[in-house]
Amino acid sequence: MQIRPVILAFLILGVLGVSVASAQTSSLGGRKREADAKKPASGGPRVHREKQGNAVIEEYSWIAVKPDEPKTFKPNDLITIVVREQRKFEADAELETEKTYDIKSELDAFFKPTAGGLGSAAFRRGKPNIDYKFKHGVEGEADTKREDKLTTRITAKIIDVKPNGLLVLEATSRVEHDEEVSKITLTGTCRKEDVTADNTVLSTQIADKNIVVKTEGALRDNARRGWIPKLIDALRPF
Repeated sequence: MQIRPVILAFLILGVLGVSVASAQTSSLGGRKREADAKKPASGGPRVHREKQGNAVIEEYSWIAVKPDEPKTFKPNDLITIVVREQRKFEADAELETEKTYDIKSELDAFFKPTAGGLGSAAFRRGKPNIDYKFKHGVEGEADTKREDKLTTRITAKIIDVKPNGLLVLEATSRVEHDEEVSKITLTGTCRKEDVTADNTVLSTQIADKNIVVKTEGALRDNARRGWIPKLIDALRPF
């Protein structure tokens, strides 16, 4: 069986094309390795570097997908913080004290003024003495339980971008509804890698976090303790 000249020509061109592509791929890979070897080694502190793709595969592969460029941030950019804070506190305390005092004393002699000065006096009715006993006991038991939850969304402003990529955030919010005012202030630092594609970050991923919540209004006034309960708690008479 004879191979037609046209088919034979296509086979030869295909083999030559594969060889040329392989040579080009090897050449590109060699030049990249040489360029990486000539880069000076950094002697500073270790920093996080973005993962780089393979330039050769990205250029010649049919299925390779070039990674997206990392998002850059600058001061005054806005980031939404999803606040999900929950705190649960439980404490049990028990106190039991007992004090006992037993004091005994007796006077053997006492001074007496005389014509020549001072002298000793005799006790005609027996020696005076003190016999004192005291016993005091205190028992106390306390049980404290508290659970706080804070769920909201607040938009923060980037006030600084650190050299290592950390973002310094600051957010303030004021809500007034029916004579009730709520103020929220949040500050902290987060990594730019923790910011999601929809430009949000969880409050649990923020370091050096400081959340201050203040409320004003009739509900706050009714729930607040007066100065007499505060004074009693401070003195603790019982």
